[in-house]
Amino acid sequence: MAAAGPTLRLRPAGKVWRAGLVLLLTAGFLGGTTVGDDHWWPFSPWRMFSTSTSPNAAVASTLIEVRRADAPAEWVPAPLTPGTVGLNRAEIEGRLDLIRADPTVLGTLAASHKRLQPTEPEWVGIRVVIRRYLLKDGALTGEVRDETVAQWAAS
Repeated sequence: MAAAGPTLRLRPAGKVWRAGLVLLLTAGFLGGTTVGDDHWWPFSPWRMFSTSTSPNAAVASTLIEVRRADAPAEWVPAPLTPGTVGLNRAEIEGRLDLIRADPTVLGTLAASHKRLQPTEPEWVGIRVVIRRYLLKDGALTGEVRDETVAQWAAS
């Protein structure tokens, strides 16, 4: 085997900035874990990995239902995907407080859908629904409860 060459040592300035970076990242992660919220990402607490649902509670799933121009009286489920509305379900869930406070922001989903899916019927109404699947001893009971969080209609 050939020798690897001379060993290079870090200069004091290199050690200082690396130590400072480690301290800064440590402070960010500790602060995010103790007092942060989801908006602190990537320093936010990852609650999705640190909590669980009771085996006798409900599992919640957020979805959207739409009214289409070709059938304006009927609500139908619509996919929450980047290809359909430009966002995924988690991004909608992260903005539920904003959507509750101002349901008109749902109009942007209709506009995005029209731009992304120009051959599909236009959406003239959107509602955000939280569907809760009830559990008993960790198994589905078959009972489902829907809560409409917000609703928007085209003018």
